[in-house]
Amino acid sequence: MRSACVMAGTALGAAALAALAILPMATSAADTAKPLAVGVQTHFAFEPSGTDIGSFHSWMQRSRFTTSRDEMFWSDVEDDAGRLELRRGALRSQQAWASMPAPFAGLLTLDFGHLRYDSGAQPKSDTARSAFARYAAYVAGEASPGIRWVEVWNEWNMPTSHERAVRSRGDAHDYARLAQVTYAKLKAEHPRITVLAGSAGEDSVEWRWMRQAIGQGLLSHTDALSVHLYNHCSAPMLVGSDEMAERLDALHVIVAAAGHRQMPFYVTEVGWPTHLGKCGVSEKAAAQHSVRFLLEASVRPWVAGVWFYELRDGGDDPHNQEHRFGLLRRDGTEKPAGCALRELGALLASRPATFVPGNKMAAASFRNGDSDRWLLWARGKVQQPVSVRLASNDAPATSFSSPAVCSLQAASMEIGPQGAYATVRLTPRSVYIIDVRAGEPLKVEELS
Repeated sequence: MRSACVMAGTALGAAALAALAILPMATSAADTAKPLAVGVQTHFAFEPSGTDIGSFHSWMQRSRFTTSRDEMFWSDVEDDAGRLELRRGALRSQQAWASMPAPFAGLLTLDFGHLRYDSGAQPKSDTARSAFARYAAYVAGEASPGIRWVEVWNEWNMPTSHERAVRSRGDAHDYARLAQVTYAKLKAEHPRITVLAGSAGEDSVEWRWMRQAIGQGLLSHTDALSVHLYNHCSAPMLVGSDEMAERLDALHVIVAAAGHRQMPFYVTEVGWPTHLGKCGVSEKAAAQHSVRFLLEASVRPWVAGVWFYELRDGGDDPHNQEHRFGLLRRDGTEKPAGCALRELGALLASRPATFVPGNKMAAASFRNGDSDRWLLWARGKVQQPVSVRLASNDAPATSFSSPAVCSLQAASMEIGPQGAYATVRLTPRSVYIIDVRAGEPLKVEELS
């Protein structure tokens, strides 16, 4: 469940920019960090009985993704008499996770109201919060060992139509109180589970709602922060990974200033819809944005996980935004984003061996068997191509290769005299792959 549209601003606030200036993103050598968890959103909680878990299982294994995100709705777990049992979509989510071999681990989102409490709206009374925490602890136990993370609610700041009808406003104060009660219950009964909180929808570039939640003490009642990022309805020059990375950095500054610099971030929703019409992007652009965002996440050691929204298109209407977020089409065939992430996602999740940030570009190398795979991309609000020179003291540039991967084009390399170097032009919003022999040192020089 994602928000309808993010109308991102064009710039960060002055305070955030000033803080960013003193917070280094990375160094020329990669920071030591655990591998990035990379996964997809699924909707077994919504799907009718007979959902093809086998297709999910097959694609996840081919992609070597290690996680998926889904829900177990409160109303599918607690019956009208207060008895707890996995039913309907909650049972299907559990079956999907249980079908996956190690090291797979699911992300369980706990959400939506129950008619027994607070008229089915967001749980804000003491009784409703306690009941929600009871449900949370129960499903965490039933879903184990197939899950590793539990996320408290989904986009609390965007109440559903029913919740609005009964005057739920999605206040940060109420969410922080729910997180406090739920976190205490989960950690008491399932101390090894990582609890995530946040997941605001359509929070602006200034992170107003998240600031309010943090001010209410949210960060003291979670192990990590969950974040949703979309910008497909922004001004065209802002659509893509660069604006998202800037916004993510701004939130990191806010969290650090609140005394939680070491808190991990999990991007539990990110994606671009490929529908026809307003706010839609081309399938090729969605693939480029997705790979570039995963690169930006991989070079930030404080980003611990990314889940792409979503695995498969949600419907058959080509003009409906909500029907075209999938990495796969309705018939199960891959879109370019699905292909590119299947080919590159697990590699990028391993974190770079070397990271070279430039003024207008970046380069990161990943160990890839008998070769080192470098990915190069123009960065920031760059509107013109950027030239990069690549050279090695151990091998001529004629030994470098640039494969095309799915819809990602091969780089056009201009080889210098005697193969001393290769020059590559990086076009805005693109990403290029350069393969060199494993262990071969590569000098990366930004020319313009």
